[in-house]
Amino acid sequence: PDLEAELQLDRLKPRLSRRVLLLRGHQASWREELLVTPGTLPQCRNLTAYLRDEAEFKDKLSPVALSVALALPREAPGLVLYGNTLVQAQVGG
Repeated sequence: PDLEAELQLDRLKPRLSRRVLLLRGHQASWREELLVTPGTLPQCRNLTAYLRDEAEFKDKLSPVALSVALALPREAPGLVLYGNTLVQAQVGG
């Protein structure tokens, strides 16, 4: 079965005010279907993001929240994805 993967950068901000964008496409989100096949090696995706120029936004104190979501497609009856994970890290500069 496939998994629907979605990454949201700076998700607590409105779309037009997001301070972090992906280098490829200059968007604040990424979506892709990941093929999961038993017995194969794990898949990895490297996505490079950048912080917009600080002159483009006023809010420099609130954290940059990222989210990753994995979901089964709606066309996958009888399959269940178990587990919830919350990872938080604060990095100072």
